[in-house]
Amino acid sequence: MGKTNKKNKKEEEAPEALDLDQQAVSKSIVYKRGECNKGVRQLVKEFRQVMEPYTASKLQESADNTTKDFVNVAGLYGVSHLVGFSSTDIASYMAMARLPKGPTVTFKINQYSLVKDVTRAKLRPSSFENHYLSSPLVVLNGFTKGTPHFEMVTTMIQSLFPSINVYTLKLSKCKRVVLFNYNKETDQIEFRHFAIKVSNVGVNRSIKRVIQAKIPDISNLKDVSDYVLNGMGASESDYEDANDGQIEVSSKMINSKAVNRKLETKGMNTSDQQKKAIKLEEIGPRINYSLMKIEDDLYKGEVLYHQYVKKTELQKHELELKRNEKKLEKERRKKEQESNVDKKKKEINDRKRKYLAEGNEDNHSDDDDEEWYRQEVGEQPDETFKNKRGGGSGKGNFFKKRGDNSGKKPSSKKFKK
Repeated sequence: MGKTNKKNKKEEEAPEALDLDQQAVSKSIVYKRGECNKGVRQLVKEFRQVMEPYTASKLQESADNTTKDFVNVAGLYGVSHLVGFSSTDIASYMAMARLPKGPTVTFKINQYSLVKDVTRAKLRPSSFENHYLSSPLVVLNGFTKGTPHFEMVTTMIQSLFPSINVYTLKLSKCKRVVLFNYNKETDQIEFRHFAIKVSNVGVNRSIKRVIQAKIPDISNLKDVSDYVLNGMGASESDYEDANDGQIEVSSKMINSKAVNRKLETKGMNTSDQQKKAIKLEEIGPRINYSLMKIEDDLYKGEVLYHQYVKKTELQKHELELKRNEKKLEKERRKKEQESNVDKKKKEINDRKRKYLAEGNEDNHSDDDDEEWYRQEVGEQPDETFKNKRGGGSGKGNFFKKRGDNSGKKPSSKKFKK
């Protein structure tokens, strides 16, 4: 009974993210395209953390993997987006693609900083391991309407992350924020990744150190009140009772269900309004990139926008005609190939019937069938040919009578044209 109760307790405290409709949640695969330098490879791993939990965080890649390989397995796991990083001698690039038919948005990475670089610049780094259990909130700034290509970029970024319902959203699950800021002066998009920290209002750093048993050096003071009231050891920015970033919330909103149940069993009210201060602490990575091009298909198709190449309407029309001609030529070759295969199979069947009609049925064997197929078709016999020859089971001789154990093999000359 004890084990059963523990199991039930774990099931009750499971995160509510499991109750979401998995079909409606955006899922992604972040991978590297081709050979990438060491910095870009690390950037790929850290960007997977940004996209957690709805991404392949432990994706095993090999040097032979291509975009086509990930597209083929995307449908099995309900993946809706691909994010590919690549690097060349000129620059590094990031491409976001919507499955299965695009569009594809390609960015040129101008600058980037890894998590270790952001952490090194902090005075007191924090740990954010539990913050990756829920998806981040998306904040877009500077993306104005009226520009078609930027509207497509906005839609792509918004669809890359799971949508939220403001009426059912739990503040206890809001742990991270991703910021996409468009700078019109530099024509660049700045990507930042922050952790959300909620703290009590009206408590300065000095009191917190005493409460948390971090005993300061007060040997030069006569009384501890001198330390607390004078704010010694705390700068002006250490006080967290400023008006900016303050909200009034109840404990029920910011605590999980398990914590609220414990408080209610102790007779504590969880609906009391409390003042909280919200602060953002940057996690990383940082990326500054600029829009390069937009394609209407998955890494191919018509180029809807290009930063460096501008084409006239006549040139666009000529490219459209070339694409249509190439598509028609591909379909024509496919039909021609299928017609030639059907014609060849018909000739093979006619020759077989003619051969059997001459009374050679008793002198036929399995090996002769395969040898005859090699000479006529020029390929190794496939499983379809073997199954048809064996009556669907893949065994026996299709042309041999039941109970015929003659085992005689005719000369291979009889099978030549």
